[in-house]
Amino acid sequence: MTKIKIGPDEILTNFLRTKLTDINSSRSGQWIYPDFPRVKSLGDTSFPRIGITILSEGSDSLGIFDDNQRHEITLQIDCVTKKDLLFSRTITDEAVGTISSTVNTNRLVLDFRPTTVTNVKHNGTGFGTVNIKATDTLFTTPASLTADIVEVSFSTGNLNFSSADVTSYDGEAITSTYVLALEGKKQVQYLAREVWKAIRNNWRTHSDFEGLHYPILISNTSNPLDESLDIYRQTLEISFVMYNIGEGL
Repeated sequence: MTKIKIGPDEILTNFLRTKLTDINSSRSGQWIYPDFPRVKSLGDTSFPRIGITILSEGSDSLGIFDDNQRHEITLQIDCVTKKDLLFSRTITDEAVGTISSTVNTNRLVLDFRPTTVTNVKHNGTGFGTVNIKATDTLFTTPASLTADIVEVSFSTGNLNFSSADVTSYDGEAITSTYVLALEGKKQVQYLAREVWKAIRNNWRTHSDFEGLHYPILISNTSNPLDESLDIYRQTLEISFVMYNIGEGL
């Protein structure tokens, strides 16, 4: 194990800076820091923002007469945005899944509920028509849905295909490009989900994550609009294991 000289908050900051996409594409520079965001002194163009704070740290010995220590650390990650700031993110060629005529996968689902859908493709070829439906209950039954038309539910992100297309495109990969409009509570909830997803999927292998181990999500808490500061805030508490903080093994 490499000797890790920087603290756990700095490790997580470096990692998230490489993995998260800034939805405020009009700015440049960093937006993720190892401290709580300076809400009062920053203008609207500096948001959204993510701050990382060490809440607690404890340790125990790795063995009798062993000076090496196993530390348990709890980090708080705050996703903060200002009221009435609206940003859009385009999800490009998301891998939705594989269409199948033998397994019940004719209803595939997007990772996020879309605001607008640019395309849905089967093996790279776009469906001729994409129809947005408010809810799943407004879907046409697959047998009566015209071929080369796909329906997308605004409320769930579910996709609905005709039975003819399910048969014709059996085994083909479905992808989609669509747009998310993110504002207020929805914006910070989205960022918090992205933080945890990045940690959960990459902690074992990512080079910037070296030193932090075994993440556990303790809580993901919504803090409604703070009227005095005009901010929305979503707070994650995540525990990690480290060995010999600032030294490594």
